Amino acid sequence: MINSIHPGLILILSGIVIMLVPEKLRKVLMIAGPVIAAFAAWSLNQASCLCLEIVPKITLQLLHVDSLTKMFLVIFSAASLIGAVYALSSQNRFETGLEAIYAGSSMGAVLAGDWITLIIFWEIMAVSSWLIVTSAGTERASKAGFRYLMVHLLGGNLLLAGIIMKVAGGSMDITCLTGTGDAAFWLIFLGVAVNAAIPPLNSWVSDAYPEAPMGGTVYMASFTTKVGMFYIIRLFAGTEFLLWVGVFMAIYGASMALIENDLRRLFSYHIVSQLGYIVAAAAVGGALGIDGAAAHTFNNILYKGVLFMCCGAVITATGKRRISDLSGLYRKMPLTSICFLIASLSIAGFPLLNGFVSKSLIMNAMAEGGYHAAEILLMVASVGTLLSIALKVNYFVFFGKADGCTERNTVLEVKPVPLNMKIAMVMGTAGCVIIGVMPDLLYGLTPFGSDGHPFTVDHVTQYIELFSAATLAFVMYIRHMAPHVAITLDFDWFYRKPLAAAVRWTSGAVSGLFETCGRLVSRLVAAGSRYLHRPSAMLEDLGVKIPRRKGGIEDDDVLMKPAGSLVAINVTLGIVIAAVVLAILKVRGAV
Repeated sequence: MINSIHPGLILILSGIVIMLVPEKLRKVLMIAGPVIAAFAAWSLNQASCLCLEIVPKITLQLLHVDSLTKMFLVIFSAASLIGAVYALSSQNRFETGLEAIYAGSSMGAVLAGDWITLIIFWEIMAVSSWLIVTSAGTERASKAGFRYLMVHLLGGNLLLAGIIMKVAGGSMDITCLTGTGDAAFWLIFLGVAVNAAIPPLNSWVSDAYPEAPMGGTVYMASFTTKVGMFYIIRLFAGTEFLLWVGVFMAIYGASMALIENDLRRLFSYHIVSQLGYIVAAAAVGGALGIDGAAAHTFNNILYKGVLFMCCGAVITATGKRRISDLSGLYRKMPLTSICFLIASLSIAGFPLLNGFVSKSLIMNAMAEGGYHAAEILLMVASVGTLLSIALKVNYFVFFGKADGCTERNTVLEVKPVPLNMKIAMVMGTAGCVIIGVMPDLLYGLTPFGSDGHPFTVDHVTQYIELFSAATLAFVMYIRHMAPHVAITLDFDWFYRKPLAAAVRWTSGAVSGLFETCGRLVSRLVAAGSRYLHRPSAMLEDLGVKIPRRKGGIEDDDVLMKPAGSLVAINVTLGIVIAAVVLAILKVRGAV
């Protein structure tokens, strides 16, 4: 049945084929895969079922469809198509194939109906995204990819530990964990927190995303953290302590972006900031909170994707990624400048753009829940977003200096941007505008169909006042807002310095212990070998004299003979096999 076709498996299969076929067919498959997956995703409904029995009593539920899942599938399908269009000019078939596999595994994780299916797709997603980072082929990408993999293996293992506890307790189906508070709750939460980039587990975003290929960064900004948000909503909606975690994330990410000079690192910090709004909304729970979190995740994929695509276009055209090395690009890159301006205003929550539509839901949820302090702090984070992206980047990169020269007075040489990259930017920008003008298109997809009533006088005037005040502050302190080259310290300092020192000390201590044990074992083995080959040597060492006959087999111990050695090995193996069999029988008897 067509409503039981798995869209994620379609993308994974297309990604494998993309790596094998010639270039012309590869480009066709890059577009055809997401289009077919989108049709398959749209055809799914709550009656859709795709199960796979791996062993008796354990069945994988590959398709679990509800309103929340359907909403994420819609935006994931759109993101995979836009990302494929953007990556069409890439010559690296390995990278483009991995991007399709990565998108497919993300869909698979969202569609998972049981814990085992979730961890399978979760790990495929981690490995494929790691390979995307390293496919850039640079030393920085290789090192960042290694750190990325280590962090996500940690998250995967924490998630796996929690899942094992759930399955061992007889719970195969994925259910909401809010209010449980047991060990499985915390293990699964920490595993999800890695993908959700919750501090201090957030540094992998600003570390790995800037080093991935241009197209790969667009994909990664759309999936890993958004799958994390999906499971924050699905598993932990209504968990109150997450409210202040989300508020901290929103302010922290915006603050780090204010002082960042590298474009892709700046946008990476804003991923953390925007995820903070989603976590806070999910923590409020209820219809408004869940709908606000889901809607903002949806919109975040659109405008964040456009920001990263515009950043990639700038780097492709100029070879520069630092803000201090760029200026006056509006005249040379007008389309990129306009797309960036719209997306930057959208992420800041400007009226008539999609960010404003979903933030209205979140703010309404805060107000109705009585979380007025959190509401004010999220507004402060919006000011930071406006200052660091909508004003800072637009002024210093695109519209500030019409002479097209950087502060070092070097003329920027701008190369043409491939047509496919321009088309992808326009597609994403159009989505920001359409949803901003017609918010009911988005509200109709939310799990509870909440209406944020975004265009009330109160909402519109509030944001206009906010934008006006922030713009005035930017103009007054524009010299202090100018970017400069510096090292930005993040939570990864604890990984790189104190933790690294602790690991080195621990490794040295363990190594020394093993060396001591090794020397002791070597001596014991040497003595044991001597006694094994000549048991009589033990008596001789004790001073017992043993009479010997000459010319017979008794001159040498039987274990010195090849057959004797074989017997000894067989006896040892028999003991091991017997122990294993007895253990298996005991386990089966217990079951």
